Amino acid sequence: MIKPRLPQKGIVDKAQPRDNFQTPNYATDIIASKIPESIDYIWECASGQGKIANRLRWHGFNVLASDILENPPDRTTYTNFLIDKRTDVKGYAIITNPPYSLKKQFFAKCIEYDLPFALLISGDYSLWTIDAVRKYGCEKIIPDHRIDYITPTGLSGESGHTSYFHSYWLTRYFYLGQTETFVTLTKEMKKNI
Repeated sequence: MIKPRLPQKGIVDKAQPRDNFQTPNYATDIIASKIPESIDYIWECASGQGKIANRLRWHGFNVLASDILENPPDRTTYTNFLIDKRTDVKGYAIITNPPYSLKKQFFAKCIEYDLPFALLISGDYSLWTIDAVRKYGCEKIIPDHRIDYITPTGLSGESGHTSYFHSYWLTRYFYLGQTETFVTLTKEMKKNI
């Protein structure tokens, strides 16, 4: 079992500005097309401003949105994913863009819940991501271009600049049939922010 060390208390008790990168619709569209038909209910546990939750609703899914924001947007409940233990999510899948600085902790918590999940994470090959595939049967959905996140100051891809890192969806119990599934991400798709 991957047991990451939790950050200091204040770090997991409130949202961190450096982690406020919202997910564009096209990144959610990629995962929406891969969600198994047996999944009807989604838990977006790091909802932020609600981009993923609202896009999944647009795709027809029932979504429980939660976050640790002091003033969450409409239809978002307060839940600290890393500390609180929800018992009302049996039968759900977890789909989220976890805070960048807590992605390993979010992964470990998803493993603990033992629900299907998809985490949008940076595309590194650290030991824990290798073990996610090797020990836990995770699979990756990898777009062929970088995802440009929505930052507090605007879109990361504006003015010809792109995200500093490549991202992919790390999934479990999505039964994709291979450890890496590559998907095309066109310029036209990237207009759907």
